[in-house]
Amino acid sequence: MKKITITFMLILAALLLMASCEESSSVADMRIVIDSDTSRLIAPEGFPLEVKSYHITGRGPNGDSFSFTTKKSSTTLSGVAVGEWIINATGLNEESTAIVTGSTTFTLSVNNPSVVVRLDSLVGNGNLSISMSWNKDVINNPRIELELTKQNEEQSENLETTMNTSEGTATASKTNLEAGSYILQGRLYSSDILMSGFTEAVRIVGDQTSSSEIEFNLDAFPYAPGSIQLLDQSGIPVECTVEGLSSEVTSDEEIEISLVPERSNLKDITVKWYVDGVLAGSGVNVNLSFTPGMHRLDAVAYTSKIGSYGSCSIAFNALVKTERGVPGNSITIDAATTGLKLGTNTVVKFLPDGKLMVASGLNNTIQIASMLRNSVEIEKEYGISTIPSLSGEPVDLDYVLLDGSGTYAVLVAYNGSGNTARLNYLAPTMELSQIETCDGYRTSFMGNSDKFTTAHGDIGFDEMMKEFVLLAYDADGKTTYLLERYVPSTTADVDFAYRGIDVTSQIEDNLSKPSGSFDTLNSLGVSIDGSFYLVGNANGNIARLNHKTYAGGNAQKNGYKLPNLTSDYTGLKKIEFSDYNSIGYLMGTDFIAAYNGNLDREVFFKRISGENFVDFAINDETGNIYLLSENMRIYSYKLLGDGNVSEEVIVDTQNISNNIELSVDGSYLVLYSKAAANQIEVMRIKTTE
Repeated sequence: MKKITITFMLILAALLLMASCEESSSVADMRIVIDSDTSRLIAPEGFPLEVKSYHITGRGPNGDSFSFTTKKSSTTLSGVAVGEWIINATGLNEESTAIVTGSTTFTLSVNNPSVVVRLDSLVGNGNLSISMSWNKDVINNPRIELELTKQNEEQSENLETTMNTSEGTATASKTNLEAGSYILQGRLYSSDILMSGFTEAVRIVGDQTSSSEIEFNLDAFPYAPGSIQLLDQSGIPVECTVEGLSSEVTSDEEIEISLVPERSNLKDITVKWYVDGVLAGSGVNVNLSFTPGMHRLDAVAYTSKIGSYGSCSIAFNALVKTERGVPGNSITIDAATTGLKLGTNTVVKFLPDGKLMVASGLNNTIQIASMLRNSVEIEKEYGISTIPSLSGEPVDLDYVLLDGSGTYAVLVAYNGSGNTARLNYLAPTMELSQIETCDGYRTSFMGNSDKFTTAHGDIGFDEMMKEFVLLAYDADGKTTYLLERYVPSTTADVDFAYRGIDVTSQIEDNLSKPSGSFDTLNSLGVSIDGSFYLVGNANGNIARLNHKTYAGGNAQKNGYKLPNLTSDYTGLKKIEFSDYNSIGYLMGTDFIAAYNGNLDREVFFKRISGENFVDFAINDETGNIYLLSENMRIYSYKLLGDGNVSEEVIVDTQNISNNIELSVDGSYLVLYSKAAANQIEVMRIKTTE
């Protein structure tokens, strides 16, 4: 798409010295000097705006007149009758089309031979045609405000837009506009939330159409340096550069931004600064601060001369002041203001396409939402009419890519019902469909009708076996089952199988442990290659379940053993493996630890007294780990090469939350509470150096 770049020139011709005249008192030499205000700006494509010649006419005493065309900005006519003259001049482009005109009344005499004709009126009326576009997959309910303001006028004119929401495009046009320079401002809203904006300088030319294609950028701005080229009073180009702003800035801190000419002889400049299409400040130098998120800064520069608007744009990201990988200050997004359906039994999961999947047991819905700057946009919503399993109470969900079309298998586990549901999610269209459910059968492929009653919120995916795995409890909540859900494709007839293992008694029998020592397992971690699992409970009892492969390619988890962990793991709550280094990390009430499965040894154990950790997440993009405390703090650590962690950076949160969810690209952190979520807290993470 053609990107608008606006350049303008300001040409000031120097006045020549008055020449003396030796003619008789009835005639004199007339020196005509053209003062041109034209600038080189955005214009109809292929239409030249630079004045190349001047057509000059004059009417004087006794009906005398003259008419000629010249390429010079000054000329001398000899033997012209003294007296009052009306001089008209028109600036022509290289195609001899009139661009600008002016006139003056002048009394010629021997002592007053020189006249300056100021070209101060642009010629004719022209048209404007604008095409706009945005990512239709991100905004479902768009609204555009478009304003046009003529140079030196305060009142703006609202332009009507014709929108095609299914295509993510809009057009606007205006005919019979006076030739001249204008500021065009556009703002894109999602409902009442400002999502993006622009400010552009536009030049209207007589009998021509100025057209532009403008893209509303949302969260993926390319950074482009900003510069405007002006001409000084002698007509020499002067490059003006925007200084003080880079592709990433610190949010909520004032930054001095300047339009700086490369030479100091450029005078009479006025600059207005717009952030996302909204006027934010004026002056060659301005101090601005920005809220967290992506923004577009437009600088519009001009002088008092006609047709002298010019602009440039800079796209940038305003981030809270943190190191790479450390979460920054957050915003709270309420359900009431965004349409998110939260409440009790809520599960939030980021999808690989950047969308947020929100499953609500209170509302029996799943919503697909986009993260947009400081808010969310609901893209799709599904209820029990299309996904009957949504009548349950979700405790966890996970996904795996099935094929190249962008179809993901999604498994949702439910609390108190013994159900799981297999869904398909088609990322390009955000379509969600239910494949089938399993009503708590532990070993359905063997005809066993025994059921588990409650699923646990740790779903993982075994790459070796191509199956989801999760923990579930029986009626008394003590005996724990390891459930394996085979998922090789998108259809129900080949992906339905449950291998239910009474893992509590299996571990105790194989490891000769007392009965009840491995009751109520609350943590499951699947190694990156799927070769083993770690399971554990709040008593600090941890077991390793290895694959054993037999002839014919069959495999199963037996090979029970105790991992080489020597510290006190009482209070264990969660186990997760990192793609960053394939290390397993274990979190408890007041500790964080790491286990190297290849070496079968504990990497480190770190106790943080006085804290009560409730959840953690690993940022494989930046190599960080985040521990969420019920004391409204996040402990952020950098993962080191050997699996150890650096010293902690403590970041305060705004709300009490018990669950943490990280986007796949590592740039968003969402805090909420599965048990009763009335809001989510969103933190941005700097992923660049």
